[in-house]
Amino acid sequence: MPSNQNEGNSKEKIFEVIEKASPQDLSIQEIAEISKLSRETVSKYVGILEAEKKIALARRIGKAKMYRLIEEG
Repeated sequence: MPSNQNEGNSKEKIFEVIEKASPQDLSIQEIAEISKLSRETVSKYVGILEAEKKIALARRIGKAKMYRLIEEG
């Protein structure tokens, strides 16, 4: 099942990018550039991470949605 492993790796990579940027928020475009993944892939996993309550939509700048890490505690 290589595709499942790739999916997990992409999700983990996206989470790590957001975590390293914390407390700064990042757009999907910025996450894609840093992670070297497509915007479509980033958008998919950002939605999953948001549903898992690991990241949150912090603000909007024009059409761009900015995401940040949800701090535990």
